[in-house]
Amino acid sequence: MRQTVTIRNPRHLSLRDNRLVIREKDPESRSDNILAEIPLSDIYVVIIDSPQITMTSALVSEMNDAGIGVMYCGRDHMPNGLCLPLGAHSRHAEIVEHQLAIPKPLRNRLWKRIVVSKILNQARALELSGGDASDVAKVRNYAAEVHSNDRTHREAPAAADYFAAMLPYGTRREGPMAAPLDYGYAVVRAGIAQCAVSHGWLVSRGINHHSADNAFNLIDDMIEPFRAAVDLLVVTENILGPLTPTDKAKLTAVTSVLVRIDGRECPIQMAVDVFCESLRRAIELRDADMLLTPELIGLEMESANRMRARGRI
Repeated sequence: MRQTVTIRNPRHLSLRDNRLVIREKDPESRSDNILAEIPLSDIYVVIIDSPQITMTSALVSEMNDAGIGVMYCGRDHMPNGLCLPLGAHSRHAEIVEHQLAIPKPLRNRLWKRIVVSKILNQARALELSGGDASDVAKVRNYAAEVHSNDRTHREAPAAADYFAAMLPYGTRREGPMAAPLDYGYAVVRAGIAQCAVSHGWLVSRGINHHSADNAFNLIDDMIEPFRAAVDLLVVTENILGPLTPTDKAKLTAVTSVLVRIDGRECPIQMAVDVFCESLRRAIELRDADMLLTPELIGLEMESANRMRARGRI
């Protein structure tokens, strides 16, 4: 499993032997103090969280070739930008043609599967966080009422009831947990965007989201079933704003949370890849049932011991 690299202090980033080289940035010192070297093949996403970070153009180019997404944070240290490679898939043009030609009935069925998965994972997150059984049942029942294209609009009331029962403080948009949720979603969104581009998708063309002002409509569709993992992490760890570096480290690790997809357990980072590939098959074969969605099972994270036990390392 690849790692998310977060840079929060003044640093100079460069490339050497296909590795990200992180150097200490001290204008008063002429020494070339290398703090770390990370193979690009080991990197999932890079998070830039300081205005005093510089990068060489050679590094930026190689990260693009390696399919690495770079997420930028603003003055408030919250994500405000995302850089992705172009044309990372050899069949990019063909895949985009299929994507642009999705018939409306198929688009509606795909969105139904995504919404159902989202609601079921919300109910599971509420259950795992110790929510009242009646609240869990109420949220879960919304999933059974979702029709093609969610034409009965079950997603919104399900979310309203879910967050009212899930969050101990404030609301989804206001209160001490709003910023942690936004940060966690941004981390997952960056990973999904990186994966979607590597699979050849045109990320501005969504299944349900279609805003002309949004360059990531497809990503905002694809993230929906994964959001509950962030919710559960924020509530279980009681992460409150303003965010500390420790809080951000916890949230960055959310892509290591294990979920179940296609009958097996894997970290969100790998589940996103399975999800992307299954979406391609569903669209090319015009069969919404081919879309594989994740199932939230808890907050256990992928570890070296688990990978070793499965023979992955």
